[in-house]
Amino acid sequence: MSTRWLFIQLPRWPIQRLRRRAQRHGALFSEAEPFALVASAQGGPRLAAVDPAAEARGLAPGFSLADARALCPQLRVHPADPEGDAAALAELALWCTRWGPQAALDGADGIVVDIAGCAHLWGGEEGLLAAVAAAFRRLGLEHRAAIADRRLTAAIWARFGAGGIVPGLAALDPLPVEAVAAEEDAARLRQLGLRRIGELRRLPRATLIRRFGGALARRLDILEGAQEPPFVPLRAPARFSVRRSWPEPLATHAGIEAACRRLVADLCRELAQAGQGALRLLLTCHGVDGTIARLAVAPARPSRDPEHLFALFRLRLDRLALGFGVELLSLEAPETVELPAEQGALGDAADARAAAALIDRLVARLGAERVLRPEPVATHVPERAVRWRPAAHEPSRGPWVAGLLRPLRLFEHPLAVRALALLPDGPPVRLSGPVAGRVVAASGPERILPEWWRPEDTAARPRDFFRLRLKDGREFWCAREGLWGEPTPPVWRLLGTFT
Repeated sequence: MSTRWLFIQLPRWPIQRLRRRAQRHGALFSEAEPFALVASAQGGPRLAAVDPAAEARGLAPGFSLADARALCPQLRVHPADPEGDAAALAELALWCTRWGPQAALDGADGIVVDIAGCAHLWGGEEGLLAAVAAAFRRLGLEHRAAIADRRLTAAIWARFGAGGIVPGLAALDPLPVEAVAAEEDAARLRQLGLRRIGELRRLPRATLIRRFGGALARRLDILEGAQEPPFVPLRAPARFSVRRSWPEPLATHAGIEAACRRLVADLCRELAQAGQGALRLLLTCHGVDGTIARLAVAPARPSRDPEHLFALFRLRLDRLALGFGVELLSLEAPETVELPAEQGALGDAADARAAAALIDRLVARLGAERVLRPEPVATHVPERAVRWRPAAHEPSRGPWVAGLLRPLRLFEHPLAVRALALLPDGPPVRLSGPVAGRVVAASGPERILPEWWRPEDTAARPRDFFRLRLKDGREFWCAREGLWGEPTPPVWRLLGTFT
């Protein structure tokens, strides 16, 4: 399979990123005033990047700050932020997936995009390069772009060549050795009188390996056809994804909502054709200012119902920051499972879908931590037989215990009461304390032993449970903890109510 790669170099990325961020906050930078970024280094601070005005005064990265100020007293400086530069460049690389499905970083100033089979969407590779140039011009970013059938070739042509479509391998021969060799190796090569890539290509590989190690020879082999290292994109494209772009950016939530509805419908058609249901959806908005806004939703159960899925987005679209407008929207389903077709007239599939839709709406409004569902637990201790889980999670497949007498509601904290019983092991005939009254009917006992293997049950006592009806009609579930004849007399507690 043929491959084509687009390489974009941003030679002044750290400084231009800082200026763009300052402009968003209303600050102004004069391009005529020399400016540089400074990083800590051994021997004192050194320049990490310079703008054209500083470069015109003879400054360059690597100068000590003291020497730079001596050469240019009006120099303005700002601390360098390599981590922030890398994170922002990764975000910009994802924004560049408008030209190809996968993108990755190359060094501190390069972006490489897989454009195999994509150039025809712009009328060919020349049209694609023109679109790239126009986009980065709008962003105010200086750039150089190249297209080749190898990532390394495109990177060299963008950084050291004329840019554009690489005409052939021979076009690289006049380029300097710094394009393929590390800085130390390039200096040694120049001492030996080797200044161009073409001169290196004519040398025996064994000679280069003996003198400079295998890295230089490996890069030359890649230029001539050897296999490149695996391409590792920042984010692999999802199997199911759709996207739409517009000649004019969308700047209102109403426009985003209409576009989102269309995208959801398109994606659900793809899912239906593949017999899949979405577990998670990700909406990505590509802004005209090079920013990306994302919105993720997760239905309570696998779904490909466009109305249901769009309703999840509609409840959250107002959280998106549109900035200066959105020119491209993409929707993908990164997590899917098999979802066969259902016959609506049989079973309770329609009820399950309706319940899932209700859960999703409640979660969107109230938050996942406030919408819960009961789930059975494999235990015979009543207080532990049910746990509450977020309703958006897939429910447990464990069975519910049936056929046992249990109250409608358990108290959060059992009520201690005093009980009068006619027989040691018999039910009480009267209660006093927080709940008082004469018992007119009783059933039981049901003995429930503690789970002795649990550390918290080491000191627990056996319990005998009774269902009691008082004279006023109230019904309680009452437990006698402990046995008669033990050093500590039994105690009575009410655990729940049947009414």
